[in-house]
Amino acid sequence: MTQAVFPVAGFYGRLGQPEQILCLRLTTCSESIDWPALDNWLHEKFQLVQQSPALKEENVVAHSLADNMGKLCWRIMLLAAFLQRAASIPVFEPGKLLSWQADETRPGSWFASISVVQIDHVPKSMTRLVYEGATLLIMGVATGPNQFANVEALYQQLDIKVLQPLRSVMTVGKSTLPLLACAYERGIPWRHLGAGMFQLGWGSESLRMHNSKVGSDSALGVAVAQNKWVAAEWMRRAGLPVPQHRLAVNEKEARAIQAVLGWPLVVKPADRDRGEGVSVDITNESQLVIAFQQAAALSSLVLVERQVVGVCHRLLVVRGQLIYAVKRLPVAVCGDGKHRVDELITATNMTQMDIPSWARAPLYPIDDLTKACLHRADQDIASVPAAGVWVKLRPFESTQWGGLDEDVSTTLHPDNAAIACRAAALFGLDMAGIDIISPDISRPWHENGAVINEVNAAPVLGQGDSSSRTLPQVLNRLLPRRGRICIEAYVGADKAMTMAQNRQQILQSQGVACYVTSHTTTLDPSGALMVIAHDGLFARCLSLLEDKAVQFLVIVIQTDELLHLGLPVDTLTRVVTSGEPLALYDDVEKAAPAVNADQMMVFLKRLSSIHMLDFG
Repeated sequence: MTQAVFPVAGFYGRLGQPEQILCLRLTTCSESIDWPALDNWLHEKFQLVQQSPALKEENVVAHSLADNMGKLCWRIMLLAAFLQRAASIPVFEPGKLLSWQADETRPGSWFASISVVQIDHVPKSMTRLVYEGATLLIMGVATGPNQFANVEALYQQLDIKVLQPLRSVMTVGKSTLPLLACAYERGIPWRHLGAGMFQLGWGSESLRMHNSKVGSDSALGVAVAQNKWVAAEWMRRAGLPVPQHRLAVNEKEARAIQAVLGWPLVVKPADRDRGEGVSVDITNESQLVIAFQQAAALSSLVLVERQVVGVCHRLLVVRGQLIYAVKRLPVAVCGDGKHRVDELITATNMTQMDIPSWARAPLYPIDDLTKACLHRADQDIASVPAAGVWVKLRPFESTQWGGLDEDVSTTLHPDNAAIACRAAALFGLDMAGIDIISPDISRPWHENGAVINEVNAAPVLGQGDSSSRTLPQVLNRLLPRRGRICIEAYVGADKAMTMAQNRQQILQSQGVACYVTSHTTTLDPSGALMVIAHDGLFARCLSLLEDKAVQFLVIVIQTDELLHLGLPVDTLTRVVTSGEPLALYDDVEKAAPAVNADQMMVFLKRLSSIHMLDFG
């Protein structure tokens, strides 16, 4: 077996995420930097709030130029972390400034050594790209902020040169960053597995996720939920309320279905999401033909459906428990009794234009569909809505157009919550967004003709107030133990391995599936040899942390490997040393210098959650 090489990073105890060391080169600038002005600019353009930099006290140089370099470097780290999040790269810490010193070979230049977050499978070249961009921007603003007067051009350049390359290495949905941010805040460990998929937690307490799909979902249920016609048939057979609809393959069939269902109708692709190709309020044959053509352009499966009276409500169900319910309202402007509809739309859009282009919500439209919505409400773009009156700009809420959510969790009737939970269970979904169309969600579905319109296997999370507020509840439901198992470390040679095996036997007698691994040997809970295709403590630990059978992990540290690669976990439950010397990572036949052993114990102590026990 050979030493495995992974595109992953380790923990060193300086940050709460895996880290890497970067060296930045900064040029000397004026000692009279207007720091409040610089921070105000960063806040206005990027909503960045200055924090106290984490500096190692022994590295603080009592010199004004050096102090300026430190301050600039800290702001570079803040901006670089922000830009990575803007590209949906889950970097939640700016990092730490470790040291800086003058470059003796280039007068006027300084070197800064920084510890920053490294996300697995994100190439280091991409990390360097974002820090180089942040450095150029911070240095430019510090020396001449007027050169960035055209902020829209700046946003475009950042998007093209920094954010788009970053997005290309990790494609994720809207839910990923909010979920991972909440996990980070709650101390739930996670790692990127590649292709935008993540593992939250370790071993038996772990869960894999892709956007908001969870690995424990039924693959068959996920597939069926994506076909609205088949999904409705499943629910109809299960006694759940669904709309009356039929599939049409051409306009002639659509007309025949209308003759049976009557007016008004909804026409939509059976296998598309985000409200794409959906037409509502169809009341005549010409509208029906146009709607069919629009849906057929997106899918060969077109549903013609009897329109149900009411408003769509999204109910989030996680492992059989209702988390929240919201009424999904279309995009709208709120009247003030003074301004016209078009003026209200313009004012709303101007607010959006003040934030970075990549963070903007879709701009409110003034198009034919907007005018049609206004016409149905006996208004037009020149109307002046009364104060507090909401004016719809779209016929319904959708991911494509956006919308407004009104929390109705406290008024939701229990019978409606019950059918949402039944629908999620029917499809075998641990995470599901159930859409119920109801004229009054506070009344039971069987009294007012409410129906389940859709079952969403990947509901968008963390976007609205209700969804953001309940993310901790979602993660508590999915990972009740914060995704953590106990991990103990025994440091030394043969004696340390014996101690680890004794610990394993005790845990086995208690019914705990404990695995033991050193750099070259891994034992299953019975103590039998477990063959793993590579050597190295870091690599073997990673393998076991992804194994759902592992309830407890004991690692035996016999070389100084972790000083080079870090630890694959952010904390240890317990650290015990046998007092034996360590071997060299790259030559196990030789003993490591005593200083390496001392550094190893300091390193492990930083990562242990209780006081170290010395059995030497």
